[in-house]
Amino acid sequence: MKTLVIGAAIVDLMMHIDRLPKSGEDIPCHDTRTVVGGCAYNVANMLQNLHIPHDLCVPVGTGHFGDIIRAGMLKSGYTPLIEDSTQDNGYCLSLIEQTGERTFITVQGSEGHFKSEWFDQIDINNYYNIYIAGYQSCGESGQVISHWFAQNPTISNKRIFFAPGPMITHIKPDILERLLSLQPILHLNEVEALDFTKCTNTESAIKTIYNKNKNLVFITLGKRGTLYYDGNEIHTIDAMPTTVVDTVGAGDSHIAAIIAGISNGLSISQSVHLANKVAASIVSISGPVMDYEAFQKNLDIWNYEYN
Repeated sequence: MKTLVIGAAIVDLMMHIDRLPKSGEDIPCHDTRTVVGGCAYNVANMLQNLHIPHDLCVPVGTGHFGDIIRAGMLKSGYTPLIEDSTQDNGYCLSLIEQTGERTFITVQGSEGHFKSEWFDQIDINNYYNIYIAGYQSCGESGQVISHWFAQNPTISNKRIFFAPGPMITHIKPDILERLLSLQPILHLNEVEALDFTKCTNTESAIKTIYNKNKNLVFITLGKRGTLYYDGNEIHTIDAMPTTVVDTVGAGDSHIAAIIAGISNGLSISQSVHLANKVAASIVSISGPVMDYEAFQKNLDIWNYEYN
């Protein structure tokens, strides 16, 4: 069951601060890091750690940030499928507060300007699972990606995972309708779900979303765990205790673990339990990805799930 991961790789410029500054204020930064991230790249990283066959479909641009991304991908064993000679990749300023909460300021680059010809070399028949990131579902990129799906008659035989993130309220209605018509498995956090549905509680929100996608809906609740709804009953899977360093990449790793669990024949509840453990592990380290050496040190977290 090979997975195609569609989205972005960008450079994360991470700054650790006590709190967000007020307008006009000057505050110190305690630590900085430059890492390769982006929703699709983070998802692929965890799929790789969980030994799930996949391809990473992200554009790699020409310029300083593209060079950083290309080097990071090659180091992780990925050959770029899409090379864009017209512009550089973007970057994200990630402000990490003392609580571990993060605030993003994103500068868009090549990854925000998908082109239809990029998909000419992608054979959709090679994949059963397809993951779509939210940022690339907006604007013209969203038109390109959603039309590519619409033009593939075998798409109805695929299992689509859609993690729109905070962009759920910014995707053009026609693009969102086209994507939801694919009946994707949807993954959101609580704030995103409430903002999208205008509901006052997550139980109503998850049912409202299910009426739109007609498939599984997952809503992460942070330290309160994860809700999922299969059209019959709302289930809650408790979170795992952890010490939060930062929450960057937590949602990406969570959906990646759900993909891994379902692909390996686990039940939905078992897959969510695995995902909660993975997310707890990711937030306990700094940065959006976990290298395999660090992953191996946490093998007790995953072992029984696959035995």
